[in-house]
Amino acid sequence: MPGPDSKSIRVVVVDDHPAIRLGVRAMLACESDIRLVGEAAGDDELLDLMAALRGDDRPDVVLLDMHLGAGLFQGVDLIRSLISLADPPAVLVLSAFAAEQDIFAAIDAGASGFLGKETAAEGLVSAVRAAARGESVLGPVAVTRLLRRMRNAAPSLSRREVEVLQLLADGLSNRQISSQLFISEATAKSHLTNIYAKLGVESRGAAVAAAIREGLLRVG
Repeated sequence: MPGPDSKSIRVVVVDDHPAIRLGVRAMLACESDIRLVGEAAGDDELLDLMAALRGDDRPDVVLLDMHLGAGLFQGVDLIRSLISLADPPAVLVLSAFAAEQDIFAAIDAGASGFLGKETAAEGLVSAVRAAARGESVLGPVAVTRLLRRMRNAAPSLSRREVEVLQLLADGLSNRQISSQLFISEATAKSHLTNIYAKLGVESRGAAVAAAIREGLLRVG
């Protein structure tokens, strides 16, 4: 990964909300050592942009919203795609959600850090500089989630179980969950049984409440 030498740190911002991109752009605009070289509203647009940016415009850091709208890749897959490039940037996740599953998935995929979108300008700028130096960066909420898992041994759900639980929280029935995930209804019920056992609950409502309490689900 190219680091910040005598040149400015080159940054790409990826978010499907124009207001968020505008806000990040404003935060970075006053920093003489940081240069915004591109913006993208989605994953397919980002990959086209990465292919077009060459030489002195090749980004050092990509600020990425993990939960983009319709596109080619899920957030985790997009991180892996960026990290697999011949000259990969550091990927710094900016997310409105801080579910434990998201944080661990992003870091496991190769992200250099995870920040909430509420991060103030000073914190964001500091994080960009740290990521460009090859350092890992975690926002306060992410650190809290990690420490809580270490201290309390929070239940660990598989990626599929989290998907099932998220759909459960959205009010879908077993049949609707199976249809949404292209699995059988029996498989959906099996996932729910495992989820109940891991969370120590006996009902759908209790499972959702426990998952939110443990930071396993995105809310809001």
